[in-house]
Amino acid sequence: MSAIEGAAGETRADAGETLARLATGWKLAAGMTLFAVLQQCLGHHNADNSWLIDVCEKMLDGARPYVDVIETNPPAAFLLYMPAVALARLVGLPAEFVVSACVFAGAFASFALAGRVARAAGLIATAELAVLGNAAVFALVLTPGFSFAEREHIAALSILPALAVYAARAGGRPVARGRALAAGLLAGLAMSIKPHFALAVLAPLSVALVWRRSLRPAFGIENFAAAGVVLCYVAVTFLWFPDFFTVLPSILAAYVPVKEPLADLLLEPWFLVNLALLAAVALALSRGGADARILVLASASAGFLGAFLVQGKGWVNHGLPGVALAFLALALALAPSLASGLRHKSWAGLRRVALFVAAPAAVGLPILFGTIIQITMHEEYPGLTEAVRRHAPARPKIIAVSGELDLGHPLTRRVGGVWAGSPHSLWLMLSARVLIDWKRGDAARLAAYEDSDARMFARDMRENRPDIVLVGEGERVRGMLRHPAIAGALADFEIAETVSGVAVMARKAVASIR
Repeated sequence: MSAIEGAAGETRADAGETLARLATGWKLAAGMTLFAVLQQCLGHHNADNSWLIDVCEKMLDGARPYVDVIETNPPAAFLLYMPAVALARLVGLPAEFVVSACVFAGAFASFALAGRVARAAGLIATAELAVLGNAAVFALVLTPGFSFAEREHIAALSILPALAVYAARAGGRPVARGRALAAGLLAGLAMSIKPHFALAVLAPLSVALVWRRSLRPAFGIENFAAAGVVLCYVAVTFLWFPDFFTVLPSILAAYVPVKEPLADLLLEPWFLVNLALLAAVALALSRGGADARILVLASASAGFLGAFLVQGKGWVNHGLPGVALAFLALALALAPSLASGLRHKSWAGLRRVALFVAAPAAVGLPILFGTIIQITMHEEYPGLTEAVRRHAPARPKIIAVSGELDLGHPLTRRVGGVWAGSPHSLWLMLSARVLIDWKRGDAARLAAYEDSDARMFARDMRENRPDIVLVGEGERVRGMLRHPAIAGALADFEIAETVSGVAVMARKAVASIR
């Protein structure tokens, strides 16, 4: 019996050593990076990215944002992609390729800066750095899947160096002035992307203040740099994009209030996974003792989780940054045990956390955030792209009767077409109708928004003369079709084909010929 027990113990030790070598070796990061690149090459950018790339290209062609092309977000939404889109045009490469390449490069630059801050401050050992590096590549390069290069993804990457700085400030460790400045500028970028993301910066700063029992961390150069970026962005918005404030009332009145019920948000898988990972972090801390580094990461995750709830949309990309940072916090909690070949005295207490939370997360997170969608080249509406090609001329002009962004994007770019609408969809009409049905807001004002959106659609039809009109399904879309302005604009069109519930309409003469 003792021989059997001894053999079993050796097997467990060998397995532990193998796992430790894998977790603390950089070959794992290289393999995950190659897989991440492969999935982005096989897949495609999602509707949000595709539309914002389109906005950038229209602006480079002379379109005025919020006048000729209507976006529902402040200017940072498209300015974030503008350098990559301009570079793509300069070198003659697809914009999607250059955007992805820039995000990959930015991810590793962020990892490098955060790692340098942490190592210089003595926050992390070499072997632990490898564990955290592998976890960072997994969580923020491979896992994002279909949310890769989303604004939330870029924001999570942007605040990593600031989190390293705050961990150093919490322990009273030195941080080079230039690195702190760079980290602050990136944190300011994250907060400029969406104001809600300030929660993910302020929460870890608060941890540093409480841990240090001093206000000194609040006066670090990184915080002044971050605030400076935000103030400059606000000034740029007022000076260069004043038309944003003409559409802002409709956004605040119709778009922002359309949210999922809180009960539904709390049942979204990304919320539940984020919560489970943070609970595992809390359990690990209870076993191994409080650790400012882990608390900083966990608080940033909680800040993004708060942003997820504040936005209230429940979308997968909104859930990504909180989940990614919670996984990093858990990896840091497990790093000492992994770095010591799983022989660390705390491993016995943390084994269940690793087996029942970290391991399932390592398998499930890529699936949760769309790896399968990417590697299978999944189309939002199967068969629709080919249907449009069948009924449209080369480089077709396309527009949609729908409140859904993903009906026309990225389809329009896939077929080499031109989006003929001013907004990405009839989002204002849909949002207004939802609120009217919910009996929320000023019904007369919302009805006026419905009417203005319908008239904008009719103007786009008249001035841009699209070749194809995509019509979604559902009672609210049928209500849109009954609006006199939209019905009149579609008088010369007829349904050529219906695919995946979407009607492909072409001009009557063209449809009859085909």
